[in-house]
Amino acid sequence: MLLLALGAGACRKGVGPRRLVLATTTSVRDCGLLDLLTAAFEKETGSPVAPIAVGSGEALRMGRDGNADVLLVHDPAGEDKLTAEGIAAEDTPFMRSRFLVVGPASDPAGLGGLSTAGDVFRALAAGKAPFVSRGDDSGTHRLEKRFWQAAEVEPEGRDWYLSVGAGMMHALRVANEKQAYCLTDIATWLKARPGLDLAVVADPGTDEWANVYSILLLSPAKFPELNHQAARRFREFVVSGAGRTIVDEFGEAEFGAAVFERVE
Repeated sequence: MLLLALGAGACRKGVGPRRLVLATTTSVRDCGLLDLLTAAFEKETGSPVAPIAVGSGEALRMGRDGNADVLLVHDPAGEDKLTAEGIAAEDTPFMRSRFLVVGPASDPAGLGGLSTAGDVFRALAAGKAPFVSRGDDSGTHRLEKRFWQAAEVEPEGRDWYLSVGAGMMHALRVANEKQAYCLTDIATWLKARPGLDLAVVADPGTDEWANVYSILLLSPAKFPELNHQAARRFREFVVSGAGRTIVDEFGEAEFGAAVFERVE
């Protein structure tokens, strides 16, 4: 973390536009959206972007420590806490996809037809089929823990529960190797699917399974040294500017349908 802060400081003292340090999630990177957004933003504004893709939990900690100029995350509960503490000045939800569970096509835990998180995760525990968790304090991992709580199940320590401590793409690959179940966002799943022998076994599509991404601007009063001007410009870019079009159209060419819906 110290190296990140020192690196950011060194760059900001150089000649030319100050770079924008963007702390974001591995899912946005892994599905390919992050590269499209940052390249278009740099081309339009001339402001270089330094994206750091980590779990939402780590991205929020970077914001708390003032080690990023802007956050792109998907953990509403964590975002609310940062806002309540006065660290995040503005929280703007701007796109939404959904979470689903993938696993062996034979579905040994019998998830087919189940819709609530409690029912799905109780069935996973009862079936004792292998389950791969990201285990990295990401937004996906935090949601998974809430789903286990809804099922009144403590999975840690069970022989069928494997925590990999890594991003979504890696977790899906491990699930494929183990022929295990895994909670995933749909964008990363669509990107990884061609190389995996897994199937969608639970895709309720209800609000409980929603995956909402937000842009967080940090408090100028708490962090006057941050690049707030570029951060605001980036938010405008993805919420209502050219970046909005990139988000709206993402997935149409590669997957045959748009992946993200607008959050107004």
